[in-house]
Amino acid sequence: MVNFNILKSSDPESNEVKAIVSNGGIDLDSDAAALAKLGYKQEFSRNYNFLSTFSFALSISGLMGTISITYMYPLWSGGPAAAVWCWFAGAIGCLCIAWSVAEITSCFPTSGGMYYTLAHVVPEKWVPLMCWIDGWLYLTGCLTGACSTDFGAATLLMQTISMYSDYSYIPTKGHITAVSILVMISHGLINSLPSSVLSSITKYYCIVNICSTIALIVTLLVKCPEINTRQFTFGTVINSTGWKSDGWAFLFGFLNVSWVMTCYDATSRMSEEISDAAYKTPLAIASALTTTAILGWVLVVVITLCMGTDMDAYLNSQSGQPIVDIFHYAMGKQAATAYLALCFVVIWFCGAAAVCYVSRSLWSFSRDKGIPYPDFWCKLDKFGTPLRCVWIITLINALLSLINLGSNIAMNAIFSACAIATDWSYVLVIFCFALNAEKMGVKKGPFNLGRFSKPIMFAGCVWTCFVSIVFVFPNYMPVSAENMNYTVVILGFVFIGAGGWYCIDAKNWYKGPVSNIDDEYEHMIEKLGPIHDENDDSYELRQKKASAPSTSSDDEDSLDKDKTANVTSTSQNSL
Repeated sequence: MVNFNILKSSDPESNEVKAIVSNGGIDLDSDAAALAKLGYKQEFSRNYNFLSTFSFALSISGLMGTISITYMYPLWSGGPAAAVWCWFAGAIGCLCIAWSVAEITSCFPTSGGMYYTLAHVVPEKWVPLMCWIDGWLYLTGCLTGACSTDFGAATLLMQTISMYSDYSYIPTKGHITAVSILVMISHGLINSLPSSVLSSITKYYCIVNICSTIALIVTLLVKCPEINTRQFTFGTVINSTGWKSDGWAFLFGFLNVSWVMTCYDATSRMSEEISDAAYKTPLAIASALTTTAILGWVLVVVITLCMGTDMDAYLNSQSGQPIVDIFHYAMGKQAATAYLALCFVVIWFCGAAAVCYVSRSLWSFSRDKGIPYPDFWCKLDKFGTPLRCVWIITLINALLSLINLGSNIAMNAIFSACAIATDWSYVLVIFCFALNAEKMGVKKGPFNLGRFSKPIMFAGCVWTCFVSIVFVFPNYMPVSAENMNYTVVILGFVFIGAGGWYCIDAKNWYKGPVSNIDDEYEHMIEKLGPIHDENDDSYELRQKKASAPSTSSDDEDSLDKDKTANVTSTSQNSL
């Protein structure tokens, strides 16, 4: 039997219950009551305030760090003009997705994120299949995202060391792969810490991220030997892809902004650890991604202004990372080394946050019985950390990084797969939400886009369809086994694998989101307010009624009286 302490209002004449604290240390307050309405117990402690939540959301984008490791893509595809304008146009499309995800998160602030939302915006007979596909699509995207982040960090670090040695040291594929695995292990270790410690560390991410980005912008402008002309910066197209059409090649530059500004609902996966989650979580998502869009474009423009005009030197340099040579040209060896090291630190923060939200994603999907052996994976340790999920993710990422030993082109496909898989997991939900939410009775959350909601959501869907088509084409011509874009192979494997698994086996046991609230917990949480009203016809309540054993009305009345008496007795003893 769990003991509870009931904390009442400070007004002696009021009987209002402010919070209920279990002997396990979990506060059951208005956030827990809101989560119970979505069908889940409060299992995490809510240690994240708005600053740490905003910082977490900003660290996912990486800003200065992630821009540095993906800046080569627009340079290859269309030169300076592609770098500048692909970010500008792409950021608008990405913000449509980000703001849409923020509104949806406000309605359903749970670690289930987007796939959970589908249960409320599609016909019930389609819920298991749609949630299954979306859940696995998202897991693929966020796993490849975490892997590509750490791989990018390792590559940047090793190329920085090479540059500092005046290229007397050239890192091999084995060196880069080994360092990326070490980075992954470090992220596994930090995410093994209690949530309270992680939230305290996380709030400093945004300070480092924003301050270092502004410092880099200023330093580039001050130390650059010569600023490029506006014509060169904004109007010069250089196609190095082998495609005959400059316009088509130009479009591959969208990979930069699409990879940096992705994983929009990563923060929503932390919702069950955030206080006032229905408002602070979406606000953090919207504000952090808007900050990334604006500050990122300024940084991209400044880098392009300060990089000089010798494009051949950058695209064919020994480092293989144009940003390393651009910093060296613009700031000199010492300053370039310092800022590249700072970029590595920022990407390391990004990777740490990635493992954190991916572990919550895997944990929530296992809670809903979406993966084999769910009871094993959804177990929290004594500090409230999904430790098993953290380390299986670390292992999977390490195995994925071994792809680099065979082909770095195949490894680069991981970057594209991340952008496409995660974005499609959002678009599937956003489209259904915009189309069906109102007629299916979904109530707006405290954060919403008002009358602009549907236009923004549909614009985000169109944007994602457009870039997804671009990203599955080969980046270089002529196509060979070495430079083939393997993104379509990865995505095909996910769709065919997940769909086939569902048809053959999973349809027999996966039913979509599953409530884990028992009667004792429900009676206790209802002291904060009713979980369901008499007119409620929510997905969670229908699922609970379907799975509950049938009892007579007399038995139910008797059972309710007994449980109410037990809860009252327990509460009085605790007080």
